[in-house]
Amino acid sequence: MALPGGGSPIEEPLGVNETVVTTAAQGPAGFAQTNRRLLGFSSALHRWTEVQLGVEEQVEQERVLPRVLLVQTNRRVHGFQESRGHWFSEALGPNETVQQIQGRGHVAVAVTLERALAFSAFTGGFFSMRFSPNEQVQSIDQAQDVTLIRTTARQLAFRSQIGLWTEMR
Repeated sequence: MALPGGGSPIEEPLGVNETVVTTAAQGPAGFAQTNRRLLGFSSALHRWTEVQLGVEEQVEQERVLPRVLLVQTNRRVHGFQESRGHWFSEALGPNETVQQIQGRGHVAVAVTLERALAFSAFTGGFFSMRFSPNEQVQSIDQAQDVTLIRTTARQLAFRSQIGLWTEMR
């Protein structure tokens, strides 16, 4: 159940033998994980939206921000835009594992050894930037609308408003 400001409670029914694993909220965005699916709540649209978890897909970590949810499983990274009430999913490679997830303001990012996956509150989908074979992430800095990743070879900046990685050497 979600209680949007100034509105009536909004419930999402559970299926037979479906149980809630965890819940979280930050500002207008809400999150619930069940044993079968992920639920994102949009206060702007007054509704829950779901994405089904695959067979043997396990949630490993999540980041809940006021406008963006980022959920990492053993198989995919899922992003939810609160303003649109929409989930996007990006498959991980067979040996790809997420090293860390970070988020601030309107941007969340998942970093693997192979790439950085940015997700914006404003633009649809994930934006991937591949790393070279020996490139290593040194730091991640974030402001409201920008994520800056420093690696051993370059600096990468992602801007949430335009959904674009730029590279600086």
